Amino acid sequence: MLQRNERVKLAASFWNNIGAGMVIGGMAAAFFLDKPQGTWTKIGIAIAGLLLGWLCYSIASNMLTYLHSPRVHHASLSAAQPE
Repeated sequence: MLQRNERVKLAASFWNNIGAGMVIGGMAAAFFLDKPQGTWTKIGIAIAGLLLGWLCYSIASNMLTYLHSPRVHHASLSAAQPE
C-alpha cells in the first residue's frame, strides 16, 4: 500500500514538473523565438504553453485526488484484512 502511494506521488510530481516546463517553455518560446512574427502569434504560443501546463497539472491533481479518496482506502483496507 505504502509503495503504491509513493509511486502515485512520484507520478504526480512528474506531471507537475512537465506542466511547469510547458508553461515556462511556452512563455520563453513566445518571447524569445525570432520566427513567429506578430503579436497575436506570440500570444497564441504563450496561451498554448499555459493550456498544456494546465492539462499536465490537472492530470497530477486527479492522481492525488484519487490517492486521497476514502473509497480507495476502504477498498484496500478491506482487501488486506482477512475475514
